[in-house]
Amino acid sequence: MIKLSKRLNKIAELVDFGASVIDVGTDHGYVPNFLCENKISSDIIATDISKNSLEKSIELTRELGNENEIRNILANGIVNEDRDNIIIAGLGGIQIAEIIANSIDIAKSSRKLILQPMQKTNILRRELNNMGFEIFDEEIIYEDDRYFEIILAKFSNYKNKSLEEEDFYFSKKLIEKKDETYLEYLKEKKEYLTTIIRSFDPDSPRSKKRSQELNSLLDKVEEAIDEISS
Repeated sequence: MIKLSKRLNKIAELVDFGASVIDVGTDHGYVPNFLCENKISSDIIATDISKNSLEKSIELTRELGNENEIRNILANGIVNEDRDNIIIAGLGGIQIAEIIANSIDIAKSSRKLILQPMQKTNILRRELNNMGFEIFDEEIIYEDDRYFEIILAKFSNYKNKSLEEEDFYFSKKLIEKKDETYLEYLKEKKEYLTTIIRSFDPDSPRSKKRSQELNSLLDKVEEAIDEISS
């Protein structure tokens, strides 16, 4: 029986029962084989750009006898086949956005994108909006002394032009849900921003400009903390 990390377990939980799935950047193939073992999905594609990583997924799939349910494919991104759910986890936000853009028609046809960026979540949110995808929910997991944000999105063909760059730094959904883990994340973000602002040289024009930008972001962090705490 496969035992997943807290992060991967949450990703697996978000997959629709009976959905056809692709796991992009599958690495060891843990999530596809977990989905198969738990009868969540029987039609799964696992891809990875790394031959060595994919071989580990192939080995695990064979070891567990899931070859009929899981197809392991060496590929850079999403293969050209419609999928109900698309998982892209453990990559940078910019890279995830590029993968979606490079397979935009397949991404548009899916019922759900399950995205877990390791960094640059703000850029991923911005690019999803630019491509017409709606973020309909978000989750956040704390594990191994770090926070992992998970975005659930689907194509809506609507771009919210009223959003400003700072807005993409925040999860509207987690704030609405008054998520306690997100609250702790924001408190740490507040401390981090405060420390950086205090380190700036007040006589430097460049530092002054950056300080103003970060102070504006800090104000929004504090607003989000107050909204969750109220």
